[in-house]
Amino acid sequence: MAQQQPFKLLHLPNLTLRNVLQFLNPIELFELSQCSRRALSIIPLSGSKHFKLHMNQSFHCISVNDHVFRIYNNRSQLEYPLHGTRTFMESTVKICHESEHELVSFWDNGYVGWKTVFFHVSNVFKCTIEYARFSNTIPAEIFISIIDFISSRRQSEIKELTIWGDDLTDENVTEIFNKLRVTDRLDMCYHFSMPPSIPFNFLTKSIYILNSSWITSEHLKSMKNCIVIHLDRSTLTDRDMTSLLNDWRSGKFPKLQYLSIKTNFLSSNFTAFGLPSLQDTVNPEFYARTILGSPRVTYGAIDFQRDDGVVAKVCFDNQDGDLQILLL
Repeated sequence: MAQQQPFKLLHLPNLTLRNVLQFLNPIELFELSQCSRRALSIIPLSGSKHFKLHMNQSFHCISVNDHVFRIYNNRSQLEYPLHGTRTFMESTVKICHESEHELVSFWDNGYVGWKTVFFHVSNVFKCTIEYARFSNTIPAEIFISIIDFISSRRQSEIKELTIWGDDLTDENVTEIFNKLRVTDRLDMCYHFSMPPSIPFNFLTKSIYILNSSWITSEHLKSMKNCIVIHLDRSTLTDRDMTSLLNDWRSGKFPKLQYLSIKTNFLSSNFTAFGLPSLQDTVNPEFYARTILGSPRVTYGAIDFQRDDGVVAKVCFDNQDGDLQILLL
């Protein structure tokens, strides 16, 4: 029986090589890139620049087209069968193929590992970074180095971003806004030590700010193109809210489908539009709708029609201090 000869993949002409590589998933392409510098150099032929990279530090993972590179501390090694080592940037670490869709690497420091895997995978595929989600435990140094890396690749926009981190500074957060524009979803859990001195233009479709005490009526005007606005711990007053509702009524927030502003600075009997109340206390009902992939719910709302004829559910719950608008 004739001995089988190895298939010399790297000797194929580029057109044929391109067709072959397009059948490989991101983890298979990553494994190929580990073989040699020549193997690494051909990865773009797979069309990898069109891949989408998502980072989620809370779940210890970086996903590329739904294939996951997960990062764990070394102490987790005993829970997994090990399958050798792989090199990320200049670091060689042990790995496990959890499935054909998931590769796990083990690190002395999980944050350093997460950053290193992100840098390495991004350099291998040279693809767009769509999502970057962080928890409060992310060190500021790691967070800022990732933002710097993204902007250094001439990427000025990102679809989704979570700004969080217990040791971030006001200057860090201002720098992030200066370098990246968020287009789809901004979740901001950072608490400014003092109101920022520079103006912010919120051009994202959805915005959530946990500590929104610094948000003024002028900031609200810059959110006029948002679809979802969710502000907690606000300091907006009756006057601010009345102005906002009048602007919404006249059509100055044409894309807005859901608004929730929680504040302790509104009068308990706050109302608008000349109505006695913004709450149905006789026959209150739940109203719900999924907007931008997330469920939005209001209870005890009344119907109100904007000047352009659009009807929405409007509610002010004076117990929770929550003003809501929901378009069904």
